[in-house]
Amino acid sequence: MCWGSVARWGPTIKLLLGMDQTGPVELWPVEQGPNARLRFRYKNGVEVRLTFPDEEPHRGPKLGAVFTGEKCKIEINRNKFTTNPRDWIKDAPPPELAAKWEGDGWVAKGHVENWFDYIRSRERPNADVEIGHRTASLCQLLVITRQLGRRLKWDPDREVFPEDSEANALLDRPRRTGWELPL
Repeated sequence: MCWGSVARWGPTIKLLLGMDQTGPVELWPVEQGPNARLRFRYKNGVEVRLTFPDEEPHRGPKLGAVFTGEKCKIEINRNKFTTNPRDWIKDAPPPELAAKWEGDGWVAKGHVENWFDYIRSRERPNADVEIGHRTASLCQLLVITRQLGRRLKWDPDREVFPEDSEANALLDRPRRTGWELPL
C-alpha cells in the first residue's frame, strides 16, 4: 500500500532533515483523489511537498527527490546527486567512494556492503530498523491522508492522530481469529 517513491526517497529526506527518529506532525492533501499531491510538516517547521516528476514547475527525477532551500537546490536520483550552485558541497565524497554507487545494477551495492559491515562490527547500519519503521509509517500516513482527504494532525512520539478516532481506526484492522496481535 506504500507509495513506491516515498519508500525510495523517504529515508533520504528524513536523513537530510535530521528526522530519522520521528515523523511529521501534520499532513494534508493539496487535491482530492487516490493520486492526490500531498504535503506534510515536521515539528521544526519544514514542509515537504509531494509532487509528480512530470508536473511543472517541479520537474525532477522520476525515482529521486529535489530539495529546494534558501541557499541551494539538491537533486538526488538513484546513484547520483547534483547541487545548484555546484560548489555548495564543500566536502564531496572522494571519487572512488562515489564510483561504487554508479552504473546499472549497482544501486544496492553500498547498502549491501554496509549491511555486511554491520554484521561484522555490530555498529549501527545506515538504515536501521527505526529508520525503516518511520519510513513505512510515513507511507501509511500518506495513504490515510489521501483516503480521508483532509488535514490530519499526527503525534510521532505516541504514533496516533490526537483526538481523531476516524483516522486512528485506519492505523490497524481487525485480525482474523487465530492471527490477533498480543496487546
